[in-house]
Amino acid sequence: MLRWALSLCVFITGTLLAQPVAEPEPLVDRVRTAIDRGVRFLRRQEKGQGHWEKSIAEKPGGVTALALLALLNSGVPVDDPMIQRGLKYLRTVEPRFTYVVGLQTMVFVEANDPRDKQRIQTNVDWLIGARVMQAGNLLGWGYTTEGGLPDNSNTQYALLGLHAGRMGGAKIDVGVWQSIRDFYVSSQAQGGDAGGWPYHTDRGGRSSSLTMTVAGLCGLQIVGLELNRSRQELQADGSARKCGIYPEDEAVKRAFEWLARPTIDGQTRFRFADTNAYYNAYGIERAGRLTGRRFIAGRDWYREGCEYIVDRITDNDSWRESGLINSEANTCLALLFLSKGRTPVLISKWAHGPAEGWNNKHFDLKHLVEFASKEIFKGQPLAWQSYDARKLNFGSVKQRLAEVGALLQSPIVFINGHELAGMTDTQEQMLKQYIEEGGFVIAEACCGRREFADGFRRLMAKLFPDNPLRPLPPEHPIWNSWAVVRPDISPLEAIDLGCKTVVVFSPRPLSGYWEENQVSEGRGRDAFRLAGNLIAYATGLELPKARLTTTELIDERSEKVAPRGFLKVAQLRHEGDWQPAPRAMKNLMRHLREREKLDVSLAPEELTFTHPDVFKYKFLYLHGRSGFTCPPAGIENLRANLSTGGLLLADACCGSKTFDAAFREFAKKLYPEHALVPIPPNDPLYSADINGTAIGSVKVRMAGGPGRGYENAPPALEGIAVDGRWVVVYSRFDLGCALEKHTSGDCVGHDHDSALKLAGAAVNYLLKK
Repeated sequence: MLRWALSLCVFITGTLLAQPVAEPEPLVDRVRTAIDRGVRFLRRQEKGQGHWEKSIAEKPGGVTALALLALLNSGVPVDDPMIQRGLKYLRTVEPRFTYVVGLQTMVFVEANDPRDKQRIQTNVDWLIGARVMQAGNLLGWGYTTEGGLPDNSNTQYALLGLHAGRMGGAKIDVGVWQSIRDFYVSSQAQGGDAGGWPYHTDRGGRSSSLTMTVAGLCGLQIVGLELNRSRQELQADGSARKCGIYPEDEAVKRAFEWLARPTIDGQTRFRFADTNAYYNAYGIERAGRLTGRRFIAGRDWYREGCEYIVDRITDNDSWRESGLINSEANTCLALLFLSKGRTPVLISKWAHGPAEGWNNKHFDLKHLVEFASKEIFKGQPLAWQSYDARKLNFGSVKQRLAEVGALLQSPIVFINGHELAGMTDTQEQMLKQYIEEGGFVIAEACCGRREFADGFRRLMAKLFPDNPLRPLPPEHPIWNSWAVVRPDISPLEAIDLGCKTVVVFSPRPLSGYWEENQVSEGRGRDAFRLAGNLIAYATGLELPKARLTTTELIDERSEKVAPRGFLKVAQLRHEGDWQPAPRAMKNLMRHLREREKLDVSLAPEELTFTHPDVFKYKFLYLHGRSGFTCPPAGIENLRANLSTGGLLLADACCGSKTFDAAFREFAKKLYPEHALVPIPPNDPLYSADINGTAIGSVKVRMAGGPGRGYENAPPALEGIAVDGRWVVVYSRFDLGCALEKHTSGDCVGHDHDSALKLAGAAVNYLLKK
């Protein structure tokens, strides 16, 4: 691969040739490939027959239901002929076996076909009738309704079926959920094995296992959600009389402690390598997803599980049989882990303080993200996570930057509580960098508590001493970025960086309404609509990246002086708003260094039009949102630079018409005999020869306003050519704010990836043309 080098000074030029380096494929791409291969395997095994059963006589429907569930979650559309054949077969299977009925119900709910509504209720009724009861107490579920010993494996799949059925509209008496909660709390192991669950709960001496403990943990989370309605006793002002009180919390805490403890021989309990590794993995995925935890037992469960699973796919695109589970079922379980865990994370809840006051509302973000998925992102599956960096201790700045880069896959961080205290130095550094690198923070004083409000204001003043929280003005686009919300509903405070608001704080309580899932009435409706606006503004209506997508960050302090021969940018200062996106060029240069292996310096030099050092820099950048002028001496200075090999890249911040008009006047004076003209779509600037891949289409928001997303369009750069070479490249649509990842819904311009392509094309053109 060529590594191009351009001098800092006009008298030093040259290129360096580097040997190609084979970089490992990113894990996020390996996961996508593994999912595609697993889907291909299941397609081959179906053979057009509508099922995946090895023997129709033995528990018919089980493997077929598991396969359909895996395929649907892996992105195969419900109208795919294979899925329709499988559903047709599954509708012929009558309720008989607990595993099958639970999985069958999950499939019918996932497929969301109105024809299956009664089947869902029938299955739910069967599961309720199949409970093994003793003196009014639940003992769990066995394989059938015909007696037999109950076990925690059948019980978890019965509960999964009931939970899916309730989400699909089935009616379930609250007493059923209470009996399940009581079962899990009373059957949890005590003594030396405290916190776990064994396969059979009524046989003494049986030790707890990872698979069954994860099943018990998931069971507690599900019944906690089902029993959550109104138990916080929400008040008229949004506060809650019983905020943070959940009867199952102690049992959940003990389960997590069990997972973190080593075994007697010092081995870790939380692991993927096991006889039933894929059954185990699917359970871990559910535990991570239902609790929202990114880390379990101090381990990044999804990343670790993906690394284990993708390395074990066989040449025939399946995962081998293990224990009593055949390759078809293991492939389904592996796909369920990879695909469901891969769901993009929209919001991360930030842990803080010595206790659990940061999570007084267990289900607020679950309900809010489901709302955003349905109402804002057209049904696209989205996830949330809790993010706990309280015990992270990085050995180097590089490790901290890597963790911030991983957190940036989630575009929003949510912070709330009754007070804000005890945040570590590491947490503060991470939060500040997360915001500076394009993250968005929503904070809320839970129950309207002043202690949190005062603490959060102090924290922001410490992180951004020159940029304190200020009242969000009524004309701000947040109030109508998705729905129209009156500013007096919940006054907000905010911090801006560059073109965008990046921190929003509500001193009034909102999360209590999210916890109750009060979507359609009163103040709850206002709270959800306001949150929808914040989400739309923060994301620009763009979906988050898949989980495991990371942003590589570089320690800019390590580069005090640009290495000799490296390209360094000069950003031009003018009397207008010349730097609304201060990190734009740093981000562009970082991208070119990492992805295209160019020898570039990260930090730009800041120079006026007339500065004598302008001549030393061959790549110049001009950005702004207000009008500006350039004195005659500056015009001569720039023209001398550009006519001897330089290039000026310019763009209008958020499509500013004021800057656009000023730039066009400036261009006429810069080159009176050469017009600013559209750069043709077939120009070498966009070519594969220059960029590696041709740029034929980009994403751009043509106009700001509520609900305006990006659309695909041909690139629309303009330029001034002198002697057959572009010396000026201009975009009337924003590049700078997009490069900084601080675009908002009212910003007329490109998305981040398109801005990297177009601005990168200008750099590549300079170096290669």
